[in-house]
Amino acid sequence: MESGRRKMRINVQGDRLSNLPDDLIHKILSLVGIKLAVQTSALSPRWRYLWTSLPCLNFSSEDFRTLTKFSRCVTKVLSCRNNQIGISSATLSFSFRKKASQESVKRILNYTFSHNVKQLTVSFLPDKSAIEFPLSLFSSQSLEHLTIAGYRSASSVILTSTWGLTSLTTLHIESVTFNYEVTGIFSKCANLKKLVLKYCSMRGSNGVDICHPGLSNLTLENGLFENVINVVAPQLKNLTVRYWQGLHLISAPELVSLRFKDLCIIKECYYKPNKPDTHTIFDLLQQLHSVKYLTLNMEIFQLLSPLISYQPSPFVNLKSLKVYPYNYWVEVPETIPAEVKKYLLDGSPSATFTEVSCEEMRALENVKSALKCMVEFREMLEHEKANIETNIVHMHEQDKLKINKREMMDQIDSCWKDLSAQIEHGKSKTSGIISKLCHIEQLLKELPASKRAQIEKLFSRLCMEADTVMNNIIDCVKIQSEEKQSRLSIYCHDLAMAAKPSFS
Repeated sequence: MESGRRKMRINVQGDRLSNLPDDLIHKILSLVGIKLAVQTSALSPRWRYLWTSLPCLNFSSEDFRTLTKFSRCVTKVLSCRNNQIGISSATLSFSFRKKASQESVKRILNYTFSHNVKQLTVSFLPDKSAIEFPLSLFSSQSLEHLTIAGYRSASSVILTSTWGLTSLTTLHIESVTFNYEVTGIFSKCANLKKLVLKYCSMRGSNGVDICHPGLSNLTLENGLFENVINVVAPQLKNLTVRYWQGLHLISAPELVSLRFKDLCIIKECYYKPNKPDTHTIFDLLQQLHSVKYLTLNMEIFQLLSPLISYQPSPFVNLKSLKVYPYNYWVEVPETIPAEVKKYLLDGSPSATFTEVSCEEMRALENVKSALKCMVEFREMLEHEKANIETNIVHMHEQDKLKINKREMMDQIDSCWKDLSAQIEHGKSKTSGIISKLCHIEQLLKELPASKRAQIEKLFSRLCMEADTVMNNIIDCVKIQSEEKQSRLSIYCHDLAMAAKPSFS
């Protein structure tokens, strides 16, 4: 009776999920891989064809034991999907070295482009050596947002050839190497507004040119470029530079002479620039007459001090100057040289000056860390929910299996092993969830009360969701265990009865 109530509880929750509108179910399925999304078709008639109208596709070769199975899945999904439904976004994660994977990737890209995909994320799995990926595979008149990401701790992804993406407005490239032949690929995207380069490098060239007449936002982070970077972008309004390997790598005389509005420079580096870098920083600041919002770190203040004696302030339109500490984990606060502060603010006496303390920076980092953990934890819970549904389907399928008496001893041994494995699996899942909750709770405790109050409600809802998921995991383990015990009892009984005539 208790087992029946537990089954009913899970079935009721399954019915509630099934009663949701299609667009909300599609949103839920977009959080998991296409393999799991297709498997939900076995849940009930209501779910049978839901995955075929997904507007968001998420392919990962890592979800399959072999590339052959990945290729078969790609074939099934692309052939069975409702072609009347457009694709708003697609995510593709794979290793491009194997030929089977290459063919599948090309088919997916061609299919998404033919269905007017607007947002695409391409991630490369770790590989033993560098991977060459031709940009010529990208040809779309509809694509607006593109992310290409290599694997940071593994060997590089090398971009070759060029592309034609006339509608692209946002381009995010991370952990890749540019071939010397593609220094002008950004100019091929006529409508590009935002460009982000993280952990990128360049080979076989004396310099890198980022030239675009319409670019308004540029972010350069953790650059590994060994040569000069020339930025020529007349419409540039926001420039962010973080952890770049030497500011001297950014040379933009044409850029700074055009007097951009709302230009924001953020400079954060782990190294200490040498004297040529210091002069480059100074020359750059001297030409930003129209800058309105300026954000610098404390290290630049220290470097500029010897250079600005009796120099007039160039910032006649400045509205805001914000200063961040360079190393906010140290206990001794850094001081701002008076002559540097005067140099930056004298041209705009009414500009607001904000000095961010080390405590504030540490609090901001802890908030970001807590929010990131909460996002990852929610994705983990969604994955567990989908796994529970899949396990229930598999249980129902096992109920239909006939007992093979000739292998009854093997079946009995298998049942005992399965019982132990199921309990251990359930224990591991619930322990993992509890551990994540405790980690997030500890992060929240370290936040100031004002910051903590902002996300406590989110954490509270997350705790309730985790409680439901853990109860469902436990219920599922109990049902599976009872099913195994029942089957084990039948096997033992049948074996005993089959052996009985031999003693008469």
